[in-house]
Amino acid sequence: MNGQRPVPYKRTEKSTVDTPVESPEDDTADELPDRRVLGRRASLLAVLTAVIVLATATAVWSGIKAASLGSDNAALADTGATAEVTEQVGAAVKAIFSFDYANLDRTERASAGMLVDNAVGQYRRSFAAAKKQAGDQKLVRSTTIREIGVRDLHDDTARLLVFVDQQTIGGPPDQASSTAHLDIGARKVDGTWKIADLIAL
Repeated sequence: MNGQRPVPYKRTEKSTVDTPVESPEDDTADELPDRRVLGRRASLLAVLTAVIVLATATAVWSGIKAASLGSDNAALADTGATAEVTEQVGAAVKAIFSFDYANLDRTERASAGMLVDNAVGQYRRSFAAAKKQAGDQKLVRSTTIREIGVRDLHDDTARLLVFVDQQTIGGPPDQASSTAHLDIGARKVDGTWKIADLIAL
């Protein structure tokens, strides 16, 4: 442009060997395996902790069950006594919770010989309402035992869990079925097991 020829650019080579410089990405890449190892260790620790907690809870629960079924609890040890209380309390439950509107006095008489202690007042209050309803609607109710188990048995006292099925005929609708769960305390009086406490669950 000004009459002078451009001087060609001459690239020079360095005679020294460049030392590679580690980039931030290289540092991060080196750290990744360590992070993965730490993550695996943390996960393993969490799993071990959960296992220990579960094992401890299981041991505590087993201890509670063992305490409830101690040497003085004959619910499992004495099969004869367990069968006796199961049979007598089961028969009492069926008798006092079954009725016929045409003969309600029979149910009341039966309950008088099968109930003691708190159960007398508890049953009297509940049966008063059932008696009125049975008379008004001409109801007939049949109660059967579905399941019965003895939770606790000591000499002349026992605690049972009872599941009953009830069929009621009459009233609206003409026939109805229901279930009930009872926590029952029993006491042995003159050689016979009687219901001493009634709790509807």
